[in-house]
Amino acid sequence: MTLRPVLLPLVLCSLAALGCSKGDTLTVKPGEVGAPEFVPSPQLEKFAYKKILLLPFDAEIAVEGIDSDAITKQSGPYYVSKIEKALLGLGFEVISPEIVARASKSLGKGVSTAEKAMMMGKETQAHAVFIVQSIIIEPLVDYYAVDELDTRAVPPAKVDQNLKNGQFFEKETKDCVYRLGYYEVRLEAKLIDVRSGNVLWVGSGRQTAIQSLPESYVAQLDKECKLEGENFVFTDRIAGEGHLAATFNDLVGQLLKPLKIEAHKGKAIATKKAKPKPKKEVAAKPPKKEEAKKVTAVVSTKRASVRAGPGKKNERLRFVSRKTKVVVLETMGEWNKVELQDGTKGWMHESTIIVND
Repeated sequence: MTLRPVLLPLVLCSLAALGCSKGDTLTVKPGEVGAPEFVPSPQLEKFAYKKILLLPFDAEIAVEGIDSDAITKQSGPYYVSKIEKALLGLGFEVISPEIVARASKSLGKGVSTAEKAMMMGKETQAHAVFIVQSIIIEPLVDYYAVDELDTRAVPPAKVDQNLKNGQFFEKETKDCVYRLGYYEVRLEAKLIDVRSGNVLWVGSGRQTAIQSLPESYVAQLDKECKLEGENFVFTDRIAGEGHLAATFNDLVGQLLKPLKIEAHKGKAIATKKAKPKPKKEVAAKPPKKEEAKKVTAVVSTKRASVRAGPGKKNERLRFVSRKTKVVVLETMGEWNKVELQDGTKGWMHESTIIVND
């Protein structure tokens, strides 16, 4: 964490009301952030887990002993939204809360967190499910002994309090000490593989409100270690929602950056494409045979013979009179096979009929 040069004690000392020559200057630096604890599995390195389903956090936020509405009123969605933003900023693809809500609703009641993670992960085609296990905000207190510009932390076990005036002092030296109250945010989470249900990663981290200060806190104290002036109002700063957000964002960043390195290094996970529904095959209708145009004819002679075959030597089946209508079925030389109106079929010589065009 980069700190700006601390020039503020000089500014404070320029104010006559503070009287620097009569008191001491307390300087509290943000300090280094502790490394998060996380345990990646060997499987995490094999595949690139980029598509993440972030489960809602419905449990209560553990907040005790903190008197700030801006901190105590925040619920699960507030913190999950910040985790989602951090995941997106690190190159993860986060499934939208709307899809998660619909998938969760379809599961009904009585489903465990693990079962919900697997079922919802598969339904949304995620690579892995990110589960927030706990969020805890706990009050902390530090004690400082100050000698002019020298600030020294005093272990709480070595601090006592005067019950008459409420003053805190160091047991060994009997020097007054300054009590500085703040808070710490702790986060525990894990990542689960959707296909196997195996835990890919377990992570936990902590961040204090002091570690997330953008600059050192500088205060002027009198000889009884009472506050006479400060470069910013410490209690108001850390009690605000803005500083809570900064502290939690710093914590999430510290926790997720190592996860990204492990989760993105493996080979891509093949996504199953939804199979298109087979189309119902409609049996093709055979093409309609074009009906041959019927060729009709009219008997042109007074009496014409209808024979059993094409030729005069074939048996005569019957006689037909002039103007009798017939249907010509086929032609063979000078003979036409015809069908009479009563269904009789036979052959007539072309000279006995006139074919209609």
